[in-house]
Amino acid sequence: MKNYNYYFNITDILIHVQIPFKITIQKESSNFISSIQGDDVLVKFIEINKSIDKKGQIVYKDSINIYSIDGKFIYEFCPGPGIEPYAWFIAIDEFNFELRYLKGKESYFEYSRNIMEVIDIVNLMNKKNAFLLHSSFIRWNGKAILFSAPSGTGKSTQAELWEKYEDADIINGDKAGVRKLEDGWMAYGLPFAGSSDIFRNEKAPISHIIVLRQGKENKLHRLSLREAFIKIYSETTLHTWDEEFQNNIINMITNLVQNVSIYQYECLPDKSAVDFLKENIIKDDNLEKIYKD
Repeated sequence: MKNYNYYFNITDILIHVQIPFKITIQKESSNFISSIQGDDVLVKFIEINKSIDKKGQIVYKDSINIYSIDGKFIYEFCPGPGIEPYAWFIAIDEFNFELRYLKGKESYFEYSRNIMEVIDIVNLMNKKNAFLLHSSFIRWNGKAILFSAPSGTGKSTQAELWEKYEDADIINGDKAGVRKLEDGWMAYGLPFAGSSDIFRNEKAPISHIIVLRQGKENKLHRLSLREAFIKIYSETTLHTWDEEFQNNIINMITNLVQNVSIYQYECLPDKSAVDFLKENIIKDDNLEKIYKD
């Protein structure tokens, strides 16, 4: 059977998807197609004729059922809770995976968005010192500022204000990939962006993470390491059933809060919030030189 090969670059991780049929590349994925035909991670789609046998402990149950078997996890995909499954995502080793799907169920994977959903990108990132942070990611003066907050708290509003008044680039309006590299922490755009509809495959070194709260005036204070850890952890996508994943997340966030300036910001939804934050954060060493240049 002929295979089609698709290469995605997500947080500088090359993900090679090998699949027996063509897929449609959608808007949110198009910028993440890689011209480099290599792989850090390989995912093979394999057609099968009957459901696979599973012997293990179920650790999560919904439209995706997750089984723990000999220290590895099998993700079982169903059209809905209680409905017969159609595919299984299986780890062969740390960076090689198989997606086994029932013959005739190709329609579940005909679009790139479907592929992104089933290959568990968050887990692949975790293995490469990266994680997903719910945040609006702007690039200002060559550095990344991440506005992190629960949905509806104003992170997209603040990003748009910085775009309007400071000519900042919005790289993603809802999520950022955050990855530890040898020379520091880097923020990346992702092929998921909620309702913001902004999916740019660009990156920048992180200067600040701003944890937002709605307020009646603009007030900023730097979070302690403990406070920063709790805030970042609460806005991170987690796999609570996977001890290794969780340990990696804890270690990464611990390092992040020790090396990146993290503030809590109660602010207004107007230009004054931009002016106040800019005036204060350029006093930090991370941005002061850039601002003067």
